[in-house]
Amino acid sequence: MDIQVICNVLTATLSPDEGVRKAAEATLLQNDHVPGQSVNLLRVAAEEAVDEHIRQAAAITLKNSIKRSWETTDGTQQVSEEDKAVIRENLLESLLRSPASIRSQLAEVFKTVVVADFPERWPGLLQPLYNNLVSQEHRRLLGALLALRIVARKYEYKDEDERGELAPVLVLTFPVLLHVFKQLLAAPPASSEVPELVKLICKIFWSASYMGIPAILVERQQFVEWMTCFHTALTQPVPLGVQSADLGEREASVWWKAKKWVMNISYRLFNRYGVPKHCKNATDITFAEMFSVECIPQFLDAHLALMAGLSAGQYLSPRVTNTLFQFVTYAIGIKSTYKAVKDHWDNIVNNVAFPMMCFDEQDQELWDDDPAEFIRKGYDLLEDMYSPKTAAANLAHDLCTKKRMHLDKFMGFVVGVFASYQRSNAAGNLTQEDARRIDGALLAIGCMTDLLKEKSPYKEQVGSMMLAYVMPCFDSAYGHVRAKACWVAGSYADTEFDDGKGLGKNFTMLFTKVVGCLTDSQLPVKVAAVVALRSFIEEVEDPDSIKHILPQLLDSIFTVMDQVDNEDLVFTLEALVEKFGEDIAPYALRMAQQLAIAFVKYSDAQDDDDDDTGGIAAFGCMRALNTVLSSVAGLPLLFPSLEEVLFPIMEKMISTDGQDIFDEILEMLSYFTFYSVDISPRLWSLWPRLQAVMMDWGIDYWENILVPLDNYISRSTTVFLTSKTPDYQASLYQMVQHSFTGDFNERDIVPAAKVIGVLLQNCRGLVDSSVEPYLVLTITKLGLAETAVLKDALMLVVADALHYNAPLALRALASTPLGVAQTFAGWFSLIFANSLGSGRPKHFKRVQDKKVCALGLTALLSCPDEVLPVEIKAGMPQVLAGVMRLLVTLQQQKEKMAKAGEAGAEDDEEEDEDIADDDDDDELGSGQDSGDGEGETEDQYLARLEKAARDIIDGNEEGDSEDEDGFGGFFSDDEEVQSPLDSIDPFITLADIMSQMQHVLPARHAFLVASLDAAAQTNLSGLFVLAETERQKKVAIALRQAS
Repeated sequence: MDIQVICNVLTATLSPDEGVRKAAEATLLQNDHVPGQSVNLLRVAAEEAVDEHIRQAAAITLKNSIKRSWETTDGTQQVSEEDKAVIRENLLESLLRSPASIRSQLAEVFKTVVVADFPERWPGLLQPLYNNLVSQEHRRLLGALLALRIVARKYEYKDEDERGELAPVLVLTFPVLLHVFKQLLAAPPASSEVPELVKLICKIFWSASYMGIPAILVERQQFVEWMTCFHTALTQPVPLGVQSADLGEREASVWWKAKKWVMNISYRLFNRYGVPKHCKNATDITFAEMFSVECIPQFLDAHLALMAGLSAGQYLSPRVTNTLFQFVTYAIGIKSTYKAVKDHWDNIVNNVAFPMMCFDEQDQELWDDDPAEFIRKGYDLLEDMYSPKTAAANLAHDLCTKKRMHLDKFMGFVVGVFASYQRSNAAGNLTQEDARRIDGALLAIGCMTDLLKEKSPYKEQVGSMMLAYVMPCFDSAYGHVRAKACWVAGSYADTEFDDGKGLGKNFTMLFTKVVGCLTDSQLPVKVAAVVALRSFIEEVEDPDSIKHILPQLLDSIFTVMDQVDNEDLVFTLEALVEKFGEDIAPYALRMAQQLAIAFVKYSDAQDDDDDDTGGIAAFGCMRALNTVLSSVAGLPLLFPSLEEVLFPIMEKMISTDGQDIFDEILEMLSYFTFYSVDISPRLWSLWPRLQAVMMDWGIDYWENILVPLDNYISRSTTVFLTSKTPDYQASLYQMVQHSFTGDFNERDIVPAAKVIGVLLQNCRGLVDSSVEPYLVLTITKLGLAETAVLKDALMLVVADALHYNAPLALRALASTPLGVAQTFAGWFSLIFANSLGSGRPKHFKRVQDKKVCALGLTALLSCPDEVLPVEIKAGMPQVLAGVMRLLVTLQQQKEKMAKAGEAGAEDDEEEDEDIADDDDDDELGSGQDSGDGEGETEDQYLARLEKAARDIIDGNEEGDSEDEDGFGGFFSDDEEVQSPLDSIDPFITLADIMSQMQHVLPARHAFLVASLDAAAQTNLSGLFVLAETERQKKVAIALRQAS
């Protein structure tokens, strides 16, 4: 498009008619990569004769196009090299000549090009940039400073090695910048051009020195003059005309923005270079040695002078005040600066910091006019970071931490404020100023919780302090005092009072006061009460003592959640659910509705939430929802109603949208697929989404995905087997195939082997055609497996296949890469391997693993001769020996668990003592154990420890038996896991098969018995006795149940 056509289309993008506007935007997008398009857009944006609105539209269009197309990595079309050259040649000049509305857009274009091309493909930028820095024309100087700031910012977060490209830029420009800086500071204070230029110079200095001091700044003259300029800028007052403007205009003034950057640089230099021994780089050390001696005393005096002015009522902007307090707070920790202030510290805290901590006129105005915004600011972490109030409180806290005498003096001062408040209150002449100061006193003791709870005599007096000073504040006529009392009470809820912790009169009185504020007439008080309630709920020793007010608490929280968005409310609700468990059931549906609404709100907002509090709140909602589901697990008829509420969340979040909370989403789906009366078609519709996640990015979540997959297969087997659209059987195979053939961590794919076991156990006799494909996948992966945990899991698939249908499994094994003989040789080597450190079995450590292996091998014992391969016929004695080994160790393990008296004892009994013992096995079938490290050199020992550490970091440690199965609480032996094998006793199974064999296959029976030595025959007899005992136990249990 030529210039005139572009101008016409740009004009159309400004049309009030949406159709015209959309068509114009589409036309621009269609021509995005047409040669010359970007150049023409730049020409329109820079042409002074064109209407400014059209120029601005051209600049915005160019910005978006350049961001998309200047440098791409996905193979999409880029701006042509010819156009790039023209843009680089003209971009700086266009930026310099443009008014502010267009300059800001072209600055974004300039940033994109600088990041991609400077200095390699844009070596000619530096000279024109320098020429304009020395210009006497304000507009050109401003544009040049903006451009230099963009160049410097490219290197702001770069390491020292990457900042080398910046050095020649600074050598050329810093002397000029310094000269301009000195001129600006000497200019008449009322000059409107000064502050914007000072701000830009400070930003350039900030970016250039952020990760380290550039070499030019340790040149003596440069150091002295730069530091002199910053000191002058610190002490130079803001013009009276700015100070006399109304509050909003003052705060927005560019003068205060410039002062903020001066303060930021002063604090960063002090923080980074105030103690030379903390520096490592030689240039940084040199700078720090000069700065600490020559500058810190003068900079500290300048900051103390600003504090004196603040105390006298002079205005400082909030950001300047915040940084001022940070600077002085840091001075507390440095011996020389702490001593320099000498006896003035307590005066600073009492007369500067404390007044800043008090409730003020701006707080009151916001409280009255916009309570929701007051609440947002009060709980926003970013607001808190830049708050003068918080910075003042931090100064008080750090000083009181520094020396005990400061704590004693400040607490004496605070107690005096409380006493004065109580006297005024008793006399009936309480003023608003009294209430504001008591607010500050409450903030003070709330900020000192760690000190007052730990240091004598304060820790012994916390209870009396709360009763004497905090308790009366709940009855204040001022809402902000009641709100602050709630906050303080919550801060001390975990205190050990005279009559106990989480119980007793003091705790109950404070708790009752907080509960009373839940129905306060003012919203910020109610929010503060709900937030404080969380601390009391978490600490209460006897939940039954407050169970009777649970409906009241929930109603109050729901009411407040309807009125205001605040993630801390969710955390309190979560604490209630966790504390009361099943007692929440009557309120489950309403809680789920409320939490679902909150979750959607916070989840949608988290992309715009710089400090991710929205994401944290969304996570808290999910945890609370899952706790609600857990509390109603025994009420399956309630799940359809809950599914109606929560299904949209599961549907949306089983995708990339839910990556941050995917564990919690899978837990939710697991509850629904396990506890619902049946699995609804709607829940089944989530299976394809699970597969999509698995095939894309979900391999790390296999162990969690397995749980709902198990539920689908085991609880709705008919649907799983008969559905063709989608074909769930094919889908399952694709997930397993993806896991076994991809390049993944071996521990991460153990669940893929487990899910084959779930299929074979739950669909016995129904999936014959699947046995061979799964065994081929399994044995192929077994031949490549390196870690014991994966080898064990894959051999369990073989065992499940034999138990499913031994003849079918044997035929399938014959077609696998390892074949029958090598597969069984490897299996027996695992069964009979012992850990060198403990002598305990090295593989198949869980009770369930031993049982599955035993049942699989036992199935071979009953097979007719004609279906047995030659290798198996000859190895039948080894099969029996393997079964006996598994069952003997299984019984020993169960006895030890029973003796220990705890379900989790299995893990302790089975855990090996040496990580090296559980190192990777040798080749399958070797039957050799790895060494134990004895006799190794120091280097070998360190190498072995390093390998063990890497294994742990990578999740490959085999000695971590707590997580050996890889399935958390759902699949460990100490949980009640439902399996079709639960009703099968392996001891009875062996006894029955051996008895049947004696009659049906007497020759095999005689051959097997004859192969046993005396000790083995004794063990076999013992297993038969144990089988009979187990049989009698089953009969007795059945009789009891029948009666």
